Amino acid sequence: MILFSRRYQSMQMAKNMRAMDVAQGKGRADLLIKNARVVNVFTKQVEEVEVAVAAGIIAWLGREGEKDTRPAAIVYDAGGKYLIPGLIDAHCHIEMSFMSAIPFAQTVIAHGTTAAVLDMHDVCNTGLDCMHNFAREVAASPLKAFLMVPPCVPGTPKLEEAGANMTLKDMQEAFALPRIWGVAEAMDFNRILDREPEIMAILAWAREKGFRIDGHCPELRGDDLQAYLTTGILTDHESVTLEEMLEKYRLGMKVILRRGSLEEPVRASDFINALADTSNALLATDGCLYLDDVLDYGHMNRALKAMVAEGVDPVTAVQMGTINVARAYGFDHLMGAIAPGRCADMVLVSDLKDFDVEAVFIDGRQFEAQDAKIPRYSYPPEILNTIKMGPVTAQTFAITAPVAAGEVTARVMTIIDGTVATREDHEPMAVINGQLQPDIDRDLLKVAVFDRYQEDGHHALGIVRGFGFRKGAFAGSIGQDSQNLVVVGADDEDMALAVNTVRKMQGGLAAVADGVVLAQVELPIAGIMSDLDPRELQQRFRKLHRCLGDMGGKQVNPSFTLSLLLTCAVIPELKITNRGLVDALSGEFVSLII
Repeated sequence: MILFSRRYQSMQMAKNMRAMDVAQGKGRADLLIKNARVVNVFTKQVEEVEVAVAAGIIAWLGREGEKDTRPAAIVYDAGGKYLIPGLIDAHCHIEMSFMSAIPFAQTVIAHGTTAAVLDMHDVCNTGLDCMHNFAREVAASPLKAFLMVPPCVPGTPKLEEAGANMTLKDMQEAFALPRIWGVAEAMDFNRILDREPEIMAILAWAREKGFRIDGHCPELRGDDLQAYLTTGILTDHESVTLEEMLEKYRLGMKVILRRGSLEEPVRASDFINALADTSNALLATDGCLYLDDVLDYGHMNRALKAMVAEGVDPVTAVQMGTINVARAYGFDHLMGAIAPGRCADMVLVSDLKDFDVEAVFIDGRQFEAQDAKIPRYSYPPEILNTIKMGPVTAQTFAITAPVAAGEVTARVMTIIDGTVATREDHEPMAVINGQLQPDIDRDLLKVAVFDRYQEDGHHALGIVRGFGFRKGAFAGSIGQDSQNLVVVGADDEDMALAVNTVRKMQGGLAAVADGVVLAQVELPIAGIMSDLDPRELQQRFRKLHRCLGDMGGKQVNPSFTLSLLLTCAVIPELKITNRGLVDALSGEFVSLII
């Protein structure tokens, strides 16, 4: 370790001295970018300067048109376009894209995202070994990642089972993995407010060590919010009102605005314009981007475009996705600005409105198509075989009612499409032979969630509205946060076939109708990701979604809905886990039949 440290120090010293030579006009730069409008995130000005890079470091900034310049091996003419720092996603879940780390990195870098604070919550729920292997794949990718280890696994341990159960010992061992930076979102705020010993020990240890701790506390306010913050939690990305965001900001939280494929409850300019100082306002995707949108429209550059469209000053928006993130997480000495000494991570964009990417530079090297030829990470067999549950039958989906025939009132999860939320409704439903009946005419379908990590684990049944299927079933091993197996359907036989299909392929999604598997997408890595070429993966999802549309489906992106909206028991209102229906605000189980 000492030898490695000395070698690293020697290499870094050599890089520093090369950059110093270029800064002082004594050496030749590796890259000189000319004719660029550089966004200065310190002064909020746009400056016409030349940028010289040596040994992957920004070495020198010079005024355009002045006689003093720097010789360089490569001179790049920016053509008067805007040069901004490499974009940094303040909070991201790679797994929500269904891509594994390397193809994800190659995809988002092309859109200007050169670094990210990555929460490994999803993959950790499938198993600690899964998370460890995933962290190693991230380290093999070209994305500059700052990995956060999740403290709340399962997300709500009193309400569900998962493939892991994070303890203080597990957390401490995870910090030996590459690129670990801090503790991920403390999302089960009820555990914290109840002073549950294990989560309190994790937070106390992280605070003692000086690690950053992310938060997640929708609708938490007042004294409970302040109690939550006493544990050293830094950020929040789940506020649902302007007043809530401002309260958190006033109390010192870094408020992360999420922009992706989903509708958000607060207009960005309403929040930003209410602040005298925006330095604690950050920008993230949270992974809430459909695969189609990432591939076809962008990543953090798309989030910047959304900020400007909502009335935020463009340079302020750039700060939110660069220097503000770097400062909040303590790596602004490395990146987040185009300034001497920082990594030469830069993005050339067409303008400060649409942020269409013209070129991306990482450590002073232009990111090219051939950079997509990085070998895929080789996962061991146990990470590719994480579904342990036994087979199911049509009878598994029978919902017993308290009466033999007639009608009962049931709690219904109603999807609010384009958001991360659901609504609790109460609906009369028919009972035949003692069993609750789905009603396709009113879009009241059955939903079931299975513990996929045990052969004979618990499962729960409920009713959901919003998918619109007239027949068939749709299943996937992607139910967040525990990544349990979830299925929605109009027919019990088809629901059983869909679940058993996902079991057989050891992870993924399947659409079934009339006893036939119409389409499936394999996600073998921990049952939630694929390392396929992203465009090939996109085509498979498009076929799946076309089949679901033919079944009557009306979701914009039914796979994303199946993943996030039904089973995430920390986002209001009504959710379902493998243990039962949950009131997400109280964190308590509720009955299906009222």
